[in-house]
Amino acid sequence: MIVAVLFSMDAAAECSRTAEKSGDLFGDTVTACGYYTWYDSTYTASGTYSDTLKAADGITDSVVVWLYLTVLPVSYSVDSVSACDSYEWYANGEIYRDSVDTVAVIVGTDGCDSVTLHLIMHYSDTVLHDTVHICGDSIYTWSVNDSAYTESGVYGWRVPKVNSCDSVYLLTLFVHDSTHNYVYDTCRYNQLPWTYGDREYYDRVEDDIFELQDTYGCDSIVHYFLQPVWECEAYLQFPSVVTPNGDGVNDRFVISNLVEEGCYPYNRLTIYNQWGFLMYDRKNIQSDDEFWDADGAVEGTYFFRFEGYGFTDKVERHGSFEILK
Repeated sequence: MIVAVLFSMDAAAECSRTAEKSGDLFGDTVTACGYYTWYDSTYTASGTYSDTLKAADGITDSVVVWLYLTVLPVSYSVDSVSACDSYEWYANGEIYRDSVDTVAVIVGTDGCDSVTLHLIMHYSDTVLHDTVHICGDSIYTWSVNDSAYTESGVYGWRVPKVNSCDSVYLLTLFVHDSTHNYVYDTCRYNQLPWTYGDREYYDRVEDDIFELQDTYGCDSIVHYFLQPVWECEAYLQFPSVVTPNGDGVNDRFVISNLVEEGCYPYNRLTIYNQWGFLMYDRKNIQSDDEFWDADGAVEGTYFFRFEGYGFTDKVERHGSFEILK
């Protein structure tokens, strides 16, 4: 069996520390590399040695102990290595990521090999990191390697350098598909005509299409529905999209007509993210600035639950909405 031992002291001295020892009533049997120190004496040749241990009180009989020593020859070698980013050294199985000078001893039945590693570590360079956004079925051609990409992901391109390390070019590509957002509005009949965006409605509306663009210039399609109603419960309008960008429009999750109509003075609104964590919990909302301020929330789907208690009835509504930035 071959045993590899890592050390940073004198190779021969450390070999003695890797000796396999077994003791009994008569002495020690030792195999060592180069030399072995035993009871303040150093031996460099195989043989049988003895020592007399005297009792501390000077009265008790002295004890003679024996050493059966096998000294293996040591050969010395140096590995001078230049590596890129990491290097695994065969002598001890260690992985190095920095320049180092170290020694390992390989002990065999016929002798010991003391190997010195002189490692110079070089590192790859990240020369360029491009972040690109494209729309739908668009194709992006990366000028670094003149390759075309159509799917979101992180792509790399390596250029060899003289010292064996690479120059690394990175591309992070985001492909944005067209988004479809659905807005369901209700209004009282005495509020007609009703305005949404730049359009005016005089009656019920089913799936009126608004073709917009998002932050990256990609299609963002809004499907608009309007239902005029008489009942107090149906006056409530729950947003399907919140855009907390600080422009004063749709920055909060506001239930339209809850405050204005005063139908449900006793109410509770809770909002959760897509992982079920509670983001907002408020009772008896009486003004628009008490609604959830979504500033700092990440884009994605959120869920709401509303309970309202009026003078004559109770309403429970729940659903989802999107935060877009």
